[in-house]
Amino acid sequence: MASVSANDLVVHKWATIVSWVLAAFVSIRYFVGRSPSDPHNPYHVADTPFSGNIIVTLVYWLVLFFLQISFVVQIFVPSVESASALTPSRTAITKQIGWHFTGFNLGVFAWTLLFVKKHFFWSELVLLANFANITYLYFAHKTYRIRPLSTWVLIHWPTVALPWSWLMFAVFWNGAVLFHVHKFVGRIIANILVWLFLFVPTFFIAVFNDWGIGLSSSALMFGLGLNQIFTKTFALQWIFAFVISGLLFVLSIAAAATGKITRETTAEEGAPLLDGN
Repeated sequence: MASVSANDLVVHKWATIVSWVLAAFVSIRYFVGRSPSDPHNPYHVADTPFSGNIIVTLVYWLVLFFLQISFVVQIFVPSVESASALTPSRTAITKQIGWHFTGFNLGVFAWTLLFVKKHFFWSELVLLANFANITYLYFAHKTYRIRPLSTWVLIHWPTVALPWSWLMFAVFWNGAVLFHVHKFVGRIIANILVWLFLFVPTFFIAVFNDWGIGLSSSALMFGLGLNQIFTKTFALQWIFAFVISGLLFVLSIAAAATGKITRETTAEEGAPLLDGN
């Protein structure tokens, strides 16, 4: 039984590495080094109301990949603290969320290939499936409750917060490309839908004190605002995006400074990562 568990852990470790390499390779291969003025640049397909700034997006993914490297590396480093309800071991964490991490990166790999080849319907389906994967991880394993803060940054941000915010944004971006949303009526609808990027992350901040999703969503909205200035200067989308970005940033900083994550936690608050067996 112990050998089976050990073998399972080895599979988890190698799966995380392989999936990360695949996601990083296609991202660098197809997105890095593209000129913003290139009409074939995948970042600006159709110049939709949900097309973000290329520089902000690249920085976002650079941070995500760096934190993912940290997550993968810490799996191979023996945990110095004893496992308990409050401090689950890294081995236990890997077994709980490892396949979701692998699934996300494989989804990024598949989405990138489909998106750059202009198979927008199938790429949208991949995004929705990946979004369901990370959302399930969020509510099933409650990584936002991980303590201490250093472990929270190593695990919650690269496996849940940054991926979740990106997937929500990408669903709208890919969907706008799929349905050719760049005319007047489409932009009016986009002006309404963009407020979901305020309401949904605010829900996570208010209910779960998850300022990680708040900050990552704020960054993406900042990138959206920057790009929309040059896409449609005389329009509302960039104004709304900057307002949303600013509000999320303020709410996230307030939550980080005064919320539960800065206080000592009870057993009930700290335990849930291992609840799912």
